[in-house]
Amino acid sequence: MPMFSFDKSSYESKLLDLLQSKFFVTARRNKILAKWAGGRLGYKDGVLNKYVRRIILSYLTTPNERKMIDGILSDFQRAGIKMDEETICQKIRVIEDRIRARRRVRHAS
Repeated sequence: MPMFSFDKSSYESKLLDLLQSKFFVTARRNKILAKWAGGRLGYKDGVLNKYVRRIILSYLTTPNERKMIDGILSDFQRAGIKMDEETICQKIRVIEDRIRARRRVRHAS
């Protein structure tokens, strides 16, 4: 008998839950971040929605946070709006914290 035994289906289920949660947080974060950036860039309505979709699709095709941040910084530079990487990274942390807090409240209920 093995020293450590675990229920494979339980382990896989927990892993799947963790991956789904991470995907949800990342997807939600990217949408909120894109709306924030687009709003700061002065986009409204259809243009804002198009910008949000572009950011989301860009991340889905190449899931690289660094590339997403650089792309948003480039958008600000092209628009002549002063923005720095630390501000964007700080916004990402705040968004993620809020999403996780809301998920904890929902799951605790």
